[in-house]
Amino acid sequence: MNRKNSREQFLEIVNAHLSLREAGKKHDPAMVKVAEGIKEGRLQLSDSAYYAIKYGGDKATIHMFETQDAKEIGVTNVTQSKLPKDRLFLCNRITLLAKVFDGETPQSDTGWKQLIKSTNFDSIKSVAGLQNGVWTFMANKKIIVDERPMQEFVTDNNTQIHLGTYYLENPRFIRDDEEFEFTIELGDDAPDNTLIKVLLAGTSTVPA
Repeated sequence: MNRKNSREQFLEIVNAHLSLREAGKKHDPAMVKVAEGIKEGRLQLSDSAYYAIKYGGDKATIHMFETQDAKEIGVTNVTQSKLPKDRLFLCNRITLLAKVFDGETPQSDTGWKQLIKSTNFDSIKSVAGLQNGVWTFMANKKIIVDERPMQEFVTDNNTQIHLGTYYLENPRFIRDDEEFEFTIELGDDAPDNTLIKVLLAGTSTVPA
């Protein structure tokens, strides 16, 4: 199957709104503005990814992006659950990985950050019970993906897909003024010492 990449999907959507406007039909002015910005060279498209790493041990519900988050390399590149200003991001795939770390639980914020930054993540299949939960992805209180099984991130035997990656059947735009959420719900608490990493990947606008 020839899957369209996120850039192709991005241009297809914004150009469709430009055509609707030209035909005098209902369209999204924001999408038209982006299409014109690209055509006029004021905007360009860039491969983009937004990620976060969270501790999941002893939790049945895990919020991967939270409003108290602050950008820090190796921990997350998202602040307050929002994109950087003046970005329009089309998310077309999500990667989820996990790891149960050895040793004692860090007792300080610095210790946690050092642990997170030095962890090598692997398939969620390696963490007991994790693949049996569900996940939900939302932006601006609108559901983008609703309670899909975590099993979909187990791609260990598929050499055509990056480890732990799920492709959205309905890619959606996220705007810079919208909070977004990625929530994991399990039937029981995740094992002690569990770290989870989520990465939202696709295409976004950047100044030309």
